[in-house]
Amino acid sequence: MLQEILRLSNDGRRVYMSVMPRADKSASPIEKVQIHQWIIKTGVGDFFRFEDMIDDVLIRINEASDHDNALIDDVIIAEVRDAKICASVDSDKMTAFLRIDAACGGLPIKGTDLLEALKKSQIIRGVKKQTLQKLYTASARLKPGEFLEVPIANGKLPVPGDDSKLLYYVQDSKSRVLRPRERSDGTVDMRDLGTISTVYEGQPLAKLVPPTAGIDGFNVAGDVLPTSPGKYMTIRIFDGSKYSEDDPNILVAAISGMPILHPDGVEVDNALCMKSVTVATGHVNFQGSVIINGDVQSGMKVQASGSITVGGVVESGTLEAGGDIVIYNGILGRQEQSLSEISASITAKGSVVAKFAQYARIIADGDITITQHAMHCQTNTKSNLIIYDKAKRNGTLSGGEHVAAGGIRVLTLGSPSGILTSVSAFTELNDVLSEGLQFQKELGIEQEKLSKLKDAELKLLQQPESKRSEELIERLAWTKTHHFERIAEIKFQIEARFSQMNTLYRKHSIHVYKSCYAGVFCQIGEQSLKVKNEHGPCNFITNGKMINLEPL
Repeated sequence: MLQEILRLSNDGRRVYMSVMPRADKSASPIEKVQIHQWIIKTGVGDFFRFEDMIDDVLIRINEASDHDNALIDDVIIAEVRDAKICASVDSDKMTAFLRIDAACGGLPIKGTDLLEALKKSQIIRGVKKQTLQKLYTASARLKPGEFLEVPIANGKLPVPGDDSKLLYYVQDSKSRVLRPRERSDGTVDMRDLGTISTVYEGQPLAKLVPPTAGIDGFNVAGDVLPTSPGKYMTIRIFDGSKYSEDDPNILVAAISGMPILHPDGVEVDNALCMKSVTVATGHVNFQGSVIINGDVQSGMKVQASGSITVGGVVESGTLEAGGDIVIYNGILGRQEQSLSEISASITAKGSVVAKFAQYARIIADGDITITQHAMHCQTNTKSNLIIYDKAKRNGTLSGGEHVAAGGIRVLTLGSPSGILTSVSAFTELNDVLSEGLQFQKELGIEQEKLSKLKDAELKLLQQPESKRSEELIERLAWTKTHHFERIAEIKFQIEARFSQMNTLYRKHSIHVYKSCYAGVFCQIGEQSLKVKNEHGPCNFITNGKMINLEPL
């Protein structure tokens, strides 16, 4: 029966199957596997097979009756197919692909076919020649019915130019405390912070690095993707600095003093330099910055309109600065009769940076950064409280009360002994939430006004046309449109506020990088949470309603 219904074309490139009734109705139906076996035995097993067509013809043959002679027909169920190659490009023309379908009894692809496919699809740039060669070699190993598709070319995104920036030749005092001196063996000596940064008149401070032009990109079609050049910045001349006479892009010190780095310039503060502050020197009150190479002894007071830099220890002293306060070693106070009466007081309009603090009251408008530990202190900052060094090897906050308008970042919070440690972050949360509630209230008012307008419009339309005022109808329509626009605007503001709040919640959280012990009292806004168990790295974060503890 198979010899009657199956035959090879004269040119040997196709297999035909005749649709005709079976001669022996008592014989078993013809199965698909028999067709496959005949194809293989005939030596054309590599031909491409039309499997669906084979299924359809077998159904017609097996179900045909003697009266269905009209069914006799020849159908192609397998044929020779040469290997096929096609190229495709993604929507943004940044990646091109080549696909090779294996030959089915036909001819394999040639090396020129690859190049022709790329040319036909206008893929002219970013072609990986090595990948092209590997693809050609691999295509020879493909079996009939298999295919191989690989990215063959990639475009290159434009590289924007770098903005102009300042290259600083000097360091300020804060960076010295945060980055202790490195030994020759690569380890860090936390006790050696180097000398206090001072500059002399005429010393170079910074150089303006010009912007770069950037590098154009391209896509696989060869189109140029233009870049954007970097932006120019203008050097600002702060007090104590000036342009170099030899190069206007270089800043030099106009006076001797202490450098203060700014994003667009360098300020040199007229500095009073002292070895130490003792009973012998008396209290210090200076218009400018004060640099103290040694210690501030117990009971002494230092006031400065600029910054205060201390190379040693502040021992039960008082420091008040109009700028930053940087203490290379630390603050050693003592508790008087109660926690609210501690002997060391540090107040700065800028930031405060110290290695350690003990029984100290620290108030700052900027960040408060303690690189080793803060014990039994009171801190209050309008920015962030940071208790760890740059390498995150040290940083313990235990005991005392700590308030930050921003976030709190600490390596270890509390102590194994369970000493009460109170931390409060995002103190302005309620003010921010009240602004959001104001939007909700305004939305309710607008929706109520719109509802009344719709009622008035409906009553007006229920009246006879002769009694309707066209002017009133037009005024109602205009007013209704105005309220629709205002409602849409308020909803947009609410959505933007919601997105902003999610960012603020995560930014102004209490982040613990290593350990948090029982006895810690956390507060964010008006929500509070008392820690009763020890935790590893975690984050205390609010959603505006409660504080959640997220393990890291």
